[in-house]
Amino acid sequence: MRRRLPLENELVPFVPGFPPGARWLVLAPHPDDEVLGPGAALAMAVRAGVEVNVVVLTDGAAQGEASVRAAEARAAAAVLGIPEPQLWGLADRSLQPHDPQLGRLLRLKIQDSAADTLLLPSPVELHPDHRAVALAVQRALRRLTWWGVRRRGPQYVVCYEVSAALLPNLLVAADEGWEAKRAAAARYASQLAVWPYLEVAEGLGAFRALTLPGTRRAEAFHLTPAGKVVQWSARAWAASMGSPGCVRWRPVEGT
Repeated sequence: MRRRLPLENELVPFVPGFPPGARWLVLAPHPDDEVLGPGAALAMAVRAGVEVNVVVLTDGAAQGEASVRAAEARAAAAVLGIPEPQLWGLADRSLQPHDPQLGRLLRLKIQDSAADTLLLPSPVELHPDHRAVALAVQRALRRLTWWGVRRRGPQYVVCYEVSAALLPNLLVAADEGWEAKRAAAARYASQLAVWPYLEVAEGLGAFRALTLPGTRRAEAFHLTPAGKVVQWSARAWAASMGSPGCVRWRPVEGT
């Protein structure tokens, strides 16, 4: 049997799509991830009648004043047209996938939200808090569904990218929501003064539009049915997005 390498459209979408569901729960590890990641999609979703709720897990105090970042998150939400985010105020750079407190908070929020779709950072992100959220959500969904035996909770898990490119199976043509994303990102002045996050988002958006003719900016996602997420190992889930090594455990120095 002859073999061949995959074609371009077998590796990345050439047709735009949109995350499913009428009710979204968006999990942002830090104040600004909800904008720099899926910001344009959130603005477009609200305009289309989707109920969007955002939870910001940490206070962002590792890179700024917590009170300033909270105010910026509220201002950015107003620009996107979404409700004020719920701010959990957990310690920045402290998130751990196996933390029982984090798991309990996530299970309660997922249940109370009755969301069809969860949006969260991918397990192949650079920041450890981002990866920790992804893996903690996977564990929470396993508990809620008894590893997929019970039909409850969200139908889809949609991972977004902020600091690392994932292998997408969904591209959103984001031109309609890009100005809102750009304006919302500008509300995070404290963060833009530290790193050129908006420039990175602009570049990533242009790159993601490469396979969508007529589109100037796009946002990339990886959509997986929740039932599959709970059954896959963390490494298999990460591998579907490009890098199983991102969830490999390493020894802690001094232990």
